[in-house]
Amino acid sequence: MNRKIFLINSLSILTLPIFLEKCSSAHPRFKGNRTNNPLESEKDLIEPILKVIQVGISAPNPHNTQAWKFQILSPTEMNLYIDEKRILPITDPLNRQIHIGQGCFLEFLSIGANKIGYESEVKLFPEGESKKIGEKILANVKLKLSKKDSPLFESISKRATNRDYYTGENISEQEFEKLKILGQAKNSELVFISNQNEINTLNEIFYEATKIETLTRYINEENRTWFRFGNNEIQKHRDGISLKGQNMQEFQRFMAETFFISKEPEKFHSAEGNKIYLNTFKEKMNTNKGLIYWKTKTNSKKDWIQTGMDFARFQLSCTKENLVIQPLSQVLQEYKEMNEVRDKFEKLTSSSSEKNKIQMIVRIGRANSNFISPRIPISEKII
Repeated sequence: MNRKIFLINSLSILTLPIFLEKCSSAHPRFKGNRTNNPLESEKDLIEPILKVIQVGISAPNPHNTQAWKFQILSPTEMNLYIDEKRILPITDPLNRQIHIGQGCFLEFLSIGANKIGYESEVKLFPEGESKKIGEKILANVKLKLSKKDSPLFESISKRATNRDYYTGENISEQEFEKLKILGQAKNSELVFISNQNEINTLNEIFYEATKIETLTRYINEENRTWFRFGNNEIQKHRDGISLKGQNMQEFQRFMAETFFISKEPEKFHSAEGNKIYLNTFKEKMNTNKGLIYWKTKTNSKKDWIQTGMDFARFQLSCTKENLVIQPLSQVLQEYKEMNEVRDKFEKLTSSSSEKNKIQMIVRIGRANSNFISPRIPISEKII
């Protein structure tokens, strides 16, 4: 669609097929490609708002559900909604993690806007908050001309969550301080745990939490619905989680998907498959080179979104410094089976559910392998 037609229609919600055709599937993450600049992947897109959305969808989000929808208002304005069909009602009953994912998207979008000569003016909940997920606008975004830039943009195409074994020395205080300066946590307090005894104690709690999620069938069933098996299924859906996302080598993945785990419920929840997964998880936790968490004074939806913004900048800072992280979200989840383990974790970290709430915790270290998870084209996300 040329700019003249776009401007003529910009006072109404745009749903024209010709508009959607502009948002094709050349984005680097659509096929798991880490080398391309997301701003260069759609050369036919001239509207700034579409360009920055292309950057935003590279953001980390829980289970790679990509629970966002876009309402385009003009070449420089959009509304962001939560996609109520892509939430995690069992493992994330409060939708706290889903809101954190929205914050990650908004931060990536803002960094992309700086790259093309704009800054993003973000207004959260312009219609007020709603009890029904996805009913009201989560954020209105307007782009304004600016000369700001971000040193983190180049890390976007390389960023990935790394669930592999970590190697090398523990992360030093000096490395953490450099990451803090690069990441600039604006809305939450960032806490670094480097003491090996503390790391070991918390590793045991992470294992307990993951064991609960894995062995409680109705909870792990939600994971199964988002699990993608084999390269063909990963590319078909372009969302969800996979063994490939666990940084498993091709042969190992083939063996696991052939003999121990598959989309059939009985095989997915098999005792042998669960045992292998939990043993591997424990081994990986024992290679943690540090722990970092984000803490807020209150526990509102705004806190959740803004923590996502802080987390997004921090992960890009890690990528820039050739470090990797993996969220350890199970222990923070709010379903009843997790209450006892979460209480133990909160006592150890002097936090609680309402005050000094830990919103995110990650392991940090060094690793070579990174799986770039695909993305759904934005043409399927525009309402």
